[in-house]
Amino acid sequence: MELDYSKSADFRELQPLRIPAGWSVGWNTLSTTSKVEDGDFGGSSIFHATNSGRRFMIDVEFRPEFDPSGQFYMTVSYQPWPRTEAGRRKHDEPVQFDAKAEVVHATETPVYSDLISQLETWIGRCTTWVREGH
Repeated sequence: MELDYSKSADFRELQPLRIPAGWSVGWNTLSTTSKVEDGDFGGSSIFHATNSGRRFMIDVEFRPEFDPSGQFYMTVSYQPWPRTEAGRRKHDEPVQFDAKAEVVHATETPVYSDLISQLETWIGRCTTWVREGH
């Protein structure tokens, strides 16, 4: 028996986003039917995506959780390349976002449509942005 996922509320209400190739979405609980004023947003992180090739991570939180007066907090982080003693990039090590990650952008907004606009802008920017030379 084949299930029709398109009728699932989780799928139907999922926020459409323009995400180019190269991104891995860890989780996305952004919903077109959720409303800030109804206290529908919560969780320590409501959206999380990484682009390992470009070494960027985008995380969105809503704080305080489930509070109609809360705000969305978006953080864009960059993980510098590990380097050899000679200063060359080490290409063979997997990306692990750690304490060396640099916050390159942080914003907050109580407006859902502003969040979506900023999220798509930064996903697009980080898809082509080269932070470090060789």
